[in-house]
Amino acid sequence: MIIKVALVISTNQIELKEINLDNDEIISKRLDLIGMEDQQINLVLFDESDELDSALGLLKKENKFYPVTSLQALNLSKDSFTQLNATEINTTFQTATQRWILNNNINTIENLYPTINRLKDLWIKDRNSFFEDFWFLIKTNLASTELNIIFHDLKEPTEKQVEKGDKPKLCYSYVQGTRIANLFEGKDKESMLMQEYASEFNDIFNITEYNTERGQLIICAKYELSPILVLAKAPSFNQLQKSLLKSLFLGLNS
Repeated sequence: MIIKVALVISTNQIELKEINLDNDEIISKRLDLIGMEDQQINLVLFDESDELDSALGLLKKENKFYPVTSLQALNLSKDSFTQLNATEINTTFQTATQRWILNNNINTIENLYPTINRLKDLWIKDRNSFFEDFWFLIKTNLASTELNIIFHDLKEPTEKQVEKGDKPKLCYSYVQGTRIANLFEGKDKESMLMQEYASEFNDIFNITEYNTERGQLIICAKYELSPILVLAKAPSFNQLQKSLLKSLFLGLNS
């Protein structure tokens, strides 16, 4: 598993550390602060004593996608952070992420009713937007570093196919991304995965697997008659997150 932690050096620069937890390797590089939007980052740290007024707007915006917190909140300084090894950086990442996840979980619970109503409306009016919003909701409540959602979809016929009398065909699509969701047409891999877990879609919500060591989470669920396969890499998966996602699917199907 690889995590990327950025330290704000100044109002226009960050130091990005890429930590490979499989071999404890750390690769560091300097980047422009504005370039954060183009990076796959899991955590951003900053020093409260630095004058970062011009960067606070961007940092606040980025907090929507991953945790952004001060070194002081984690009992660190710039000097002590630079001396951390891979395991210690991962511990810092876990601590900051758990706080961020909890905040997102509470916010989702407080807004569960309007969220479910909005998703139900999108399901009818714009299926693609439903899965884009659904993907982001799950991502931010799990803090997943990877998230892939596979679902049944309809492939519309071309104009020539319509003229021949062809109708929409059932197919698979999937949505994945780093910051925002991207939709793709499913291939053989997606079809095989859905077939592999076909027997797991009997219930509205089913935790099929969670590997604590690898952070691999598999959820088999359904909305109405449509099976939905969620494949995620998450730093943790606790009872609150499980109950929240179960409530989400139960609410959608109510």
